[in-house]
Amino acid sequence: MSGRWKRYIVFILLTTFFLYGCYTPPTFKPVTPMRPLPKKEPYIITQLDRYFVRDWKYIVIHHSASASGCAAEFDRFHRETRGWENGLGYHFVIGNGCGSCDGQIEIGNRWVNQIDGAHAGVKEYNHYGIGICLVGNFNESSPTPAQMASLSALVEYLQDRCHIPSKNIITHKHIKDTDCPGRNFPYYKVLAQSAKW
Repeated sequence: MSGRWKRYIVFILLTTFFLYGCYTPPTFKPVTPMRPLPKKEPYIITQLDRYFVRDWKYIVIHHSASASGCAAEFDRFHRETRGWENGLGYHFVIGNGCGSCDGQIEIGNRWVNQIDGAHAGVKEYNHYGIGICLVGNFNESSPTPAQMASLSALVEYLQDRCHIPSKNIITHKHIKDTDCPGRNFPYYKVLAQSAKW
């Protein structure tokens, strides 16, 4: 298939998603909603390819410890309550259907501008770690299948793009005394799917 036809297919798929899918416009400028990354369609150009990437070494997975939420809500909380100038502490948020669509990946300001996260509580992992937060409290429930599919695709993309080995895909509790991302988070399933690196 020629490059022109591939771009045409991408245009049709994205247009269909944005017109009929689960698109919710961001309520603040730095967060850009995007559809879940397709695992079996490597030719689709995603919004992530727009951004230059710096020297990332880790992927750090979190849960929001709340039943609902979205990047805009977390950004407001991090700015107003935590006093963080750059707002949203994570680079990505993956929705659970309560606040944003189930499996929806939201790109945060810290990824767009390639700046340190404020998610790990440890300087090394804030500086070199890409923070991904799944909405939900996984001490009480489990991530949805759509969240896990999006997480798997996003982790695979970030591994490829940033050359991050599987041993550097960690959860918040690996580096801090916390339950995050919760007892019911299937960490080893994520590792098994990222084993190619």
